[in-house]
Amino acid sequence: MINAEIEARELQNKLSHICPDAKIDFKIPTANEAVITIHNPNGGLPINIFSNDFDHEFKVIYFKTPRFFPSNQDGIDALLKAISDYITGKIVYMDIISTSNNSYPRDRLVPVSELPEADLDKLARLCINKNLLSESELRFELQAGSSICINFWDQNKNFCYKMQNGKLIKEEFSNKKLPII
Repeated sequence: MINAEIEARELQNKLSHICPDAKIDFKIPTANEAVITIHNPNGGLPINIFSNDFDHEFKVIYFKTPRFFPSNQDGIDALLKAISDYITGKIVYMDIISTSNNSYPRDRLVPVSELPEADLDKLARLCINKNLLSESELRFELQAGSSICINFWDQNKNFCYKMQNGKLIKEEFSNKKLPII
């Protein structure tokens, strides 16, 4: 048994206590890699966690951007806290759905407490502080009809910020599904 598999199986066991309602799959796609998939019981995207024998870290992907956690105890504790915070709704991932044909292959984790009401200046500061978009990119994208999407583990809580009649509004996803990019 490879180290990545042993570490991933131990992590899988710990994750089952954090997200008891989620189905958790374990795969070994290559001889040196293991993948844990936490399926979202709410119908949203799964969380994928990758481990291999070379990096000595776990790579966690909620949607677009990988996050890395060392495979030592501090890293595993931080990984478990991050996933627990996401599953319990304390953090969300924020991304952009661009209508301007620009590609933004990143998302950012944001504490729910930092989400602004429909205030363009506060949203701009949040996007800049989290390095999602620059202020000029944000204003351009919103004027072009793009949306800044806030994605919860429970996708029924998802919403977007978008411009409508010159004002920033918060809009729930009408079909309760994650937007297709």
